[in-house]
Amino acid sequence: MEILKLVIDKLSQYNFLTNILPGTVLCIILKYLVGYDLIPDDYYQAGIVFYFVGMVTSRLGSLVVEPLLKAILWVKYAPYSDFLQAEKEDSKITLLSQENNVFRSYITVMFISAIIYMYKNYSLDWRCLMRDEPLVLIISLLVIFLFAYRKQTSFVRKRVENFIKKSKEN
Repeated sequence: MEILKLVIDKLSQYNFLTNILPGTVLCIILKYLVGYDLIPDDYYQAGIVFYFVGMVTSRLGSLVVEPLLKAILWVKYAPYSDFLQAEKEDSKITLLSQENNVFRSYITVMFISAIIYMYKNYSLDWRCLMRDEPLVLIISLLVIFLFAYRKQTSFVRKRVENFIKKSKEN
């Protein structure tokens, strides 16, 4: 039990929010809504699985979901150099950006859940999709997190833009 306390103490809040929780949520959705049980009975192994699944989810979010949402103009980011400059002076930007990454992780969780659910349940018959309550739940959560991500990204961008505007005035 001492090793578990040591591991938990070493994890940052950010790591917990963007890796472990989304990994846990994805494993639970896959178990109860899809029928794929990835959760080991051993608590230590479960923690490792949750963290790993969460890391994979987070990387898919940053490498696939985020660029896709930028490409379809769902979100717009401030220029990175402006972001770095503003972040040095406004610590709230860091917090808002971290919250944004949490939303991106949950978008990815719902996206993966929907894809796996549809793959498992609808090999050729797509007519029943909207009558399937678990799938409607997953898609609804995906839409909620998409809008939350868009809103949070806008907050970060506007805060950066305001900082840059004020620094140019001075």
